[in-house]
Amino acid sequence: MEFNNNITIARIELYPIQVDGGVSPDMALGGMPKRPALLVRVTDTDGCFGWGEIWANFPPRANIHKAHIVEDVIAPKLLDFSFVEPREVEHYLRKQLAIYFLHIGQCQVFEHILAGVDTALWDLALRKANVSFANFMGLLVNNAKVYASSINTNDLARLIPHHAKLGQAYFKVKIGFLNDSDRVLVERACSLAPAGTHMMVDSNQMWGLERATTSLQSLEKFNLLFAEESLPANANLQDWETLARSTSIKLAGGENIYGIENFVAMANVGMQVLQPDVAKWGGVTGTLDLADQLPAGTMLWPHFMGSALGQMAALSLTAALGDEAVCEMDVNENSLRTQLCGDVMSIEDGHIDLIDGVGLVVPPLERMLNELVIG
Repeated sequence: MEFNNNITIARIELYPIQVDGGVSPDMALGGMPKRPALLVRVTDTDGCFGWGEIWANFPPRANIHKAHIVEDVIAPKLLDFSFVEPREVEHYLRKQLAIYFLHIGQCQVFEHILAGVDTALWDLALRKANVSFANFMGLLVNNAKVYASSINTNDLARLIPHHAKLGQAYFKVKIGFLNDSDRVLVERACSLAPAGTHMMVDSNQMWGLERATTSLQSLEKFNLLFAEESLPANANLQDWETLARSTSIKLAGGENIYGIENFVAMANVGMQVLQPDVAKWGGVTGTLDLADQLPAGTMLWPHFMGSALGQMAALSLTAALGDEAVCEMDVNENSLRTQLCGDVMSIEDGHIDLIDGVGLVVPPLERMLNELVIG
């Protein structure tokens, strides 16, 4: 199915929001004492709107910085711009601004912005067509499978059984700390997981090749489904291939990979699980395009760590990718996920329903925006 409405952009609004408190995932990379996010709303000349999320987890106040860039640089280029397909906007912005972002050293920030804007444009185009994402894509099911992600050490005994009772069969813990605790943590997590479920680990790019090789080999006895970001995303392809050949554990990654050609290159050297983040690269368009170009046998499991708005977009993409895809969902207390858009994240039998109505996402509650906007 294709879009057929001509849409002219009239207004772009940015909402840098933040909540204090909650529970931060324990990561070797660093904690999240605050939960920031950056939402974008695009409105057309008829008053129809669409919402998206631009990745802004790190560093502190990244959401304010990126909001200013969109307001000062992106929005002036898009006002009065007309399109039918969301991808037209990305192509136009790349032509207009790729060199600018290269010059200021923020090419990846540009990717984050393009991703969030693309999601907002999909939501807008679907609303304009008066259709849901599931109907537009011809999906036979209106839900997506999710896995329980970022289970902290002190919460293993509570959260693994809890999420298993919700029907979830996949659990991921963070490792990669500069000590010998990884094996003990994984062993304990596996002992708590019911029979027939799967455990995964994520070291957030903290290892070099030698440490990754020895660490993964020491974890092979636990039959892990995959190991995420065992090397830095920009490690050379030969190192990734060497690591893939050294272990029986599938390698995973993608939240820090940019461009279809780079995802495919990683798949070709042995990364079997690719994890694009809808708020960080590609948006909806990029993820769907990537799915059409993957080598046979490659798994596509969308990454996500943000607010309910972006999570809904990631869930929709997961549903579109088919029954083999599973979407990441952080288990830790985060009101941006549970309250920002209302009760839209209920897990039943390991799945979450897509939105009931037109569009891609449920708009944030106005009272929540008013309470949480910063800057």
